[in-house]
Amino acid sequence: MKIPGVTVQELMAIPELKEAKVLSGEQGMNRFVRFIDIMEVPDLKGWIREGVLLMTTAYSIRHEPEVLCQIIQLLHQGGAAALAIKPTRFLTEIPRSALEASNACGLPVIEIPAEIPYTDITQRVMDMVLNRQAELLRRSEGIYRTLTTMVLENSGIQAVSDNIAELLKAPVALIDNGGQAIVTSPQGWDWKKAQDSRHFPINVDKRTVAKLVIARNELDDMEQVGIEQARLVMALELMREKAVEDTESRLRGNFIDELMTPPVPLRHEVERRGRQLGFNPAYDWEVAVLESAAAPPEETLSGLLNLESARRRVVSHIEFRSNRAVLFLPTLHSNDHQDGDGTEEERSWAETLKSWTSEKALGKGDYYIGIGSTRKLWELLQSYNEARRAITVSQRLYPDQRVCTYGDIEMHYMLGEAMDTEEFSNVFERKLGKLQQYDRSHGSDLLKTLFYYLENRGSLIDTANYLFIHRNSVKYRLERIRDMTDFDLNDPREQFICHTCLIHYYLREHK
Repeated sequence: MKIPGVTVQELMAIPELKEAKVLSGEQGMNRFVRFIDIMEVPDLKGWIREGVLLMTTAYSIRHEPEVLCQIIQLLHQGGAAALAIKPTRFLTEIPRSALEASNACGLPVIEIPAEIPYTDITQRVMDMVLNRQAELLRRSEGIYRTLTTMVLENSGIQAVSDNIAELLKAPVALIDNGGQAIVTSPQGWDWKKAQDSRHFPINVDKRTVAKLVIARNELDDMEQVGIEQARLVMALELMREKAVEDTESRLRGNFIDELMTPPVPLRHEVERRGRQLGFNPAYDWEVAVLESAAAPPEETLSGLLNLESARRRVVSHIEFRSNRAVLFLPTLHSNDHQDGDGTEEERSWAETLKSWTSEKALGKGDYYIGIGSTRKLWELLQSYNEARRAITVSQRLYPDQRVCTYGDIEMHYMLGEAMDTEEFSNVFERKLGKLQQYDRSHGSDLLKTLFYYLENRGSLIDTANYLFIHRNSVKYRLERIRDMTDFDLNDPREQFICHTCLIHYYLREHK
């Protein structure tokens, strides 16, 4: 914050300057005087301070009065308050070019009578500046005590914001780094529509975590002091809230670890701790797992989940572990919906996650999402394991299907587990061993073509679309398969055996 000062207008009202005259630059009378200095040499570059009142007798430029024009320009560029000059002793008159330059930039040029000592002016000006600083300090301490008391009494950040708005007589808002309003005063104020506003960063741990928006463009010294204190207090409040959130997050993480690791705590213990940590045990829960080659987009994924949870009026949770995100998704029972007539059925979480991928809301990435079946809170381990299984089967059988529920692949998984025997491997070898050897020798995809032909219920077009090849290519490959195996692919029994063998191959051979 700048050092408080007095305006040139206030300065001209003191008794010591009652005979002084403002020669030019009257539009700059509201400039603040914070320091006072005397010019001995005309070389001012590098040492002009903002808010300085420069006094001179013009002795150093008595032979070159035109230099005064350059001095005025330098003072204006350095943010000086005014130029006070005693011209009668060493200058016959102030050059017109200097007065024009003063009027052009709005830097006041003041003529001081020769008989007024510099010490009378400097002492009076510094007394005024120091008194103003002392008054601002007292009021600053008062504002700080008021705001910190509100924080210590846990009045909440909304109360702090309301107090600041009252102090400044203007709407204020605290905005997070994502552009969302944390609080506004008055509540509901649309800060984005404010035309004349100023933004001030709120820093915690040397990081900007939010910004304070004030619907005012011009602020006096007292208001600047209030804003500085408000920034500090809001940083303390955000730090306190962050400490609470970190503690809750750690406790939730520990709770989730216990739910995901056998043996799971007893039901009554899960219900008790779930209520404390935002896991409502009255809801049904699904676990969705997102796995990717790199770390998932935490901010994007959390933002999407928060918006969808608010729309559903539930509290969801998400945990990030290395290259995996685990989503805990609650579902309200039909009788829990209080609004509407209940005729519109809420779409499932699986449909929501599929919409995120189809709309590319998660961005580009090599990720798979598995969704477990609906369970009670104390049964989340089963849903988590099912989600992981859904990803495993999807990666091996349907690599282009990015979102997969356990219900979609439950039978495939059960078959894969049941077929993990030497006898079934022998069946595969008898039925499809020739095709496997041919693919390995020729780098072809006969097995894959047969699998997706059966998956698409014998549709040449759907199979071709899935494999990104022409329909005639599918037809040619099927003819090769018939020639090598003598399969009748129109026989339902033959289809079942081949389909089952291929599921065994893709689930177990690449395990």
